[in-house]
Amino acid sequence: MRLPKFQYKSPATIDEAIALVSEAKGDAVIIAGGTDLLPSMKQRRLTPKIVVNIKRAEDLAYIKDGENNVRIGALTRLSSIEESDIIRKKFPMLAKAAGEVGAPQHRNAGTIGGNLCLNTRCWYYNQSAFFRTCRPVCYKFGNEEDKCQLFPTREGKANVCYSVFSGDTAPSLIALKAEVKIKGPKGERKIPLAELYTGDGKRPLALGWGDILTEVIIPDPPAYSSGCYLKYRIREAIDFPLVGVAANIVLDSKDGICERASVVLGAVASRPVEVTDAEDILRSNKITDDLIEEVSEAAFKAAKPLSNLHECSAQYRKRLAKIFTKRAINSILSAISQS
Repeated sequence: MRLPKFQYKSPATIDEAIALVSEAKGDAVIIAGGTDLLPSMKQRRLTPKIVVNIKRAEDLAYIKDGENNVRIGALTRLSSIEESDIIRKKFPMLAKAAGEVGAPQHRNAGTIGGNLCLNTRCWYYNQSAFFRTCRPVCYKFGNEEDKCQLFPTREGKANVCYSVFSGDTAPSLIALKAEVKIKGPKGERKIPLAELYTGDGKRPLALGWGDILTEVIIPDPPAYSSGCYLKYRIREAIDFPLVGVAANIVLDSKDGICERASVVLGAVASRPVEVTDAEDILRSNKITDDLIEEVSEAAFKAAKPLSNLHECSAQYRKRLAKIFTKRAINSILSAISQS
């Protein structure tokens, strides 16, 4: 498949890139690694007039270990995060999640910023241009008046897109309470990573025209803490997750009371899903098998996948969310006790 025609721009700085994209509005897109954008362009899901390459802004490719946090530039390759001694020591869950993305070729090209800003996916939307000529236009690909072709909108209700966010690194970073810096025409702002995702499959990211994610900031882990990321996919390489579970737990001692806990589900909705009941169940308690079962059941209830990914049923993915949550918490407790 060939790429559509477009103008190629390669600004030397992020400020120049922001100006280009802001001026072009919906006619321009950002490219870094291109592992998500280029296939989308080849399948004509995206046909921008201008492609703005930000890879010349090399000052955004770094991993910096600060006094209270670790800062990762948005252009840092996923393979660099996977192999980083800093990340492996402080955030092994993130190193594992980065190493679960695609194949080595994808990780050598793809960036952390691109993985966090992945477009949502759906069995109907992620098809060739020829496929779409044989079917009605779906809501995500089309206009406001077009309908979801898999889950018809009820009469009198607003259109909804249920396409799935399938990034690997976002659940882990949200569980680690990461923040991101976003630079745009109106200046720079810092927000919790969880706020980057709208939950709207058609417009999954809370970014305006010209906004570019520039940095990820992760607070240093407390003494008795650990995390775990588990991913289910049909093939052990290349595939997007069908279910992902990231969990992070902080104890007051090796076998002590839970001070903080977070469980975040991936690939079960149009945004990463935080299991908000997890911390309420575990905090201020000694973690027991009964409490783990209770948190796993909360994850089961929070996961509401739909049958819009190819490989397995929604009910199976929902059950896996429960099973993986239990496995992740047990793995974390074992890691903390052995630290």
